[in-house]
Amino acid sequence: MALQKLELTFLQVKHLPIGTHSLGGVPGLYLRKTANRSWYFFRYTDLTGKRRDMTLGNFTVISLKEAKALARDARSDLEKGIDPINNRQQQKAKAKAEAIANSIPKIMTFGELAMEWLHYRASNGYWKNNNKGEKDTLQILKRHVLPSLGRMDIENIYAEQVRDCLAPIWQSIPSTARKAKTYISQVINWAIAMRKRKNQLDPTDLKGPFGVLMEPFNQDRKEKTHHPACPVSELPELMQTIYQYDSISARATAFAILTATRLQAVRMAAWSEFNLEKGTWTIPASHDKIKKAGRDRTIFLSRQVIDLLRTTPRFVRSQLVFSNNGRMMSNMALSEFIEGLHEKKYQEDRIGWIDPMESERRGEACRITLHGTARSTFRTWAKDDVLGNNRRFDQEAVELCLLHSKNDAYQGAYDRARLVNERREIMQCWADYALSLCQLSDVDGKTA
Repeated sequence: MALQKLELTFLQVKHLPIGTHSLGGVPGLYLRKTANRSWYFFRYTDLTGKRRDMTLGNFTVISLKEAKALARDARSDLEKGIDPINNRQQQKAKAKAEAIANSIPKIMTFGELAMEWLHYRASNGYWKNNNKGEKDTLQILKRHVLPSLGRMDIENIYAEQVRDCLAPIWQSIPSTARKAKTYISQVINWAIAMRKRKNQLDPTDLKGPFGVLMEPFNQDRKEKTHHPACPVSELPELMQTIYQYDSISARATAFAILTATRLQAVRMAAWSEFNLEKGTWTIPASHDKIKKAGRDRTIFLSRQVIDLLRTTPRFVRSQLVFSNNGRMMSNMALSEFIEGLHEKKYQEDRIGWIDPMESERRGEACRITLHGTARSTFRTWAKDDVLGNNRRFDQEAVELCLLHSKNDAYQGAYDRARLVNERREIMQCWADYALSLCQLSDVDGKTA
């Protein structure tokens, strides 16, 4: 029976003479000592029967305990059929390859950054008051931007690449092209702000190279169109028709027209925004198209609008004024209501609710829209010279009724007049005219 090698202590190892010594404890653990240095190694016979020595470390660098642990690991590899020296060489090669890979800057594509930008907006509440905002943005990116720019390195996107992306839609669907351009600019500027793009230039700047490249595409670009609106003379008849219905869509439609407001503010309107005693509706900045702080967003309510609100049912599950089973109404729901009115009238007179001016301009019949009727019809009525409104109403007050900012170089910085009395009168006269064919009873039962 072979004698087992005694396990040497550290002091014993330290005072070993020059030569090669088995240290015991772990089969194959040795120390080789010369006049200049000493080092640990692991001696073993590989799978081919060849004796090999695997260096474990310098005596002055690693401890005896560490040397034993390394020898045990090597012995374990050997028992698994793995050559310890070959395995260590492979691990070093792998680590070297990873180090090289990590030293090469990772290519960030526009598509990756666009998704990060969307997530950044969503996680910080950018769309908290617009449940379709993220979906609509993503749809335009997927359809019109990512097929062209999605796989491109964010550093290599210049005016030429943006031109190639937007040129196919620049003339045919300019409104979508403008949105796509805006999203491209926002993604790139977000990447610059987050230090994920070193190139500081915005390749979508129309005042720079991009604008020069897009000049040929501006020649045959579709003329900007307006939302078709109900003619002023036909509005009382339209409102009479709307008031024949008592659905939430009908109420929201009538409310939008009588307040001359944008549909987003109408759909998001909450009861807490109204003071019916004072006859005011204060639209939050988050519901407004223009987010400028300190802007007057007060809508003065006519008697008819106050009556409409007081008779509108409230939902326990929602604070929204115009709620679809507790959920916010969509633009489509209101559009479908107007479309239904048009179809019904078309069956009667083969004309329907049409904007004659816009139809002539486009060369095709243009059905009226709620946005056009609420905004454009109101603005046209307010300056109608046949009705004498152009002399009757303060036109600046009319603009304030539409929540239009003062259009001057100082953005109204020195003009603090709110023209409250004028705005109240305008909105009451508008409701009186719009509902002039309707026989309405207020909440007290009196006929208006």
